[in-house]
Formats: sequence, C-alpha cells, structure tokens
Amino acid sequence: MSLPKLTGNLFRAGRALAGLTRDDLANRAGLSRDVLRSWEISSESIVPAQYQMLCRAIDALEDAGVRFTDDGVRLQRCAPIAGTVVHSEGAAA
Repeated sequence: MSLPKLTGNLFRAGRALAGLTRDDLANRAGLSRDVLRSWEISSESIVPAQYQMLCRAIDALEDAGVRFTDDGVRLQRCAPIAGTVVHSEGAAA
C-alpha cells in the first residue's frame, strides 16, 4: 500500500465525507478515539502515526468510499448497476 501524504485536515475531511464519527471509525479500524483525535488536530502537518495503525484507519475509510490522492480527498460513489431501471407506479410511458 502506498500511503498519501496525509495531513490532519485531510484525514478529518475523509472521515466527514464518509459520514463517520470518530467513534464509528475507531470501531471499524480497531483504534482508540483519542488516537484519531490526535491525528486530526495535527491540521496541516503530516499525521504522526504508526504505519500499521494508519493503514487500518485508511482501509476503514476506503471501505466507506473515501479516496485519498495527491490532490486531496474525495468520496467515490458506487456506479449504478447497468440495466437497472426503476419504474414508479403511474409514471407516463
């Protein structure tokens, strides 16, 4: 896994995009809420984290659709399944 240069602001933004609280992410990643808080308050600094702990947090965020890139952070939505059509009753044909 290649880790991006992850700042506290990017980490916090990724968690917010995923709609996760610190407690949610802590549970998913098997980390403490206080560890996540310390990373997030590092603002523009690179997150001071142990590699394995950071990988677990990033994996949990990526499972929720968050993608960290050199340009920042974004939420990747699943594409609709091809051929899926939803019709509502009474819709004009």
